[in-house]
Amino acid sequence: MFNFWVDLSLLAVLACLLIYGIFDTRFQLARRTGTAAVALLRRNSRRLWVLIAGTSVILLGIVISPLPGPGLSVLGPLGLAILASEFVWARRLAVQIKERSGPLREVTQRVADASSRRIVIPVCVMYWCAAVSLAVWTPVPAVMLWPAASILFTPVFLWAHLVFRATRG
Repeated sequence: MFNFWVDLSLLAVLACLLIYGIFDTRFQLARRTGTAAVALLRRNSRRLWVLIAGTSVILLGIVISPLPGPGLSVLGPLGLAILASEFVWARRLAVQIKERSGPLREVTQRVADASSRRIVIPVCVMYWCAAVSLAVWTPVPAVMLWPAASILFTPVFLWAHLVFRATRG
């Protein structure tokens, strides 16, 4: 199992070096031919690195989702936000998700407005303690339990974010 991850890491590093070599060569050629080509190459190389970073964050969330913890419920939106910084399709997807989650967000906002910051950390700890208790005391397979716990943690995470973001006077 360890060899798989080492091989995968080496393959990712080699892929990045190959991509860098291709773009560096094109950048050097474009530098000799004009500034418009240089600007286009810079933009395209930025888009490529944003694509790699956003996709990597989402894939990391998928890979660690069977493990205890929030996983994809935190890394998925983060990866989508990274992709939305450069790609229109990701921006549209983020807007669509935001529109469809409106009712959930409204309810969560009402609860957050009535909540004290002091209870956020104990609630999150109790949530994950309940998930650990289910893992220990029930025959639910971990492959099913942790992704489900992560998905169900999303409204709790949103609530915690809204409570901490709120300006209290």
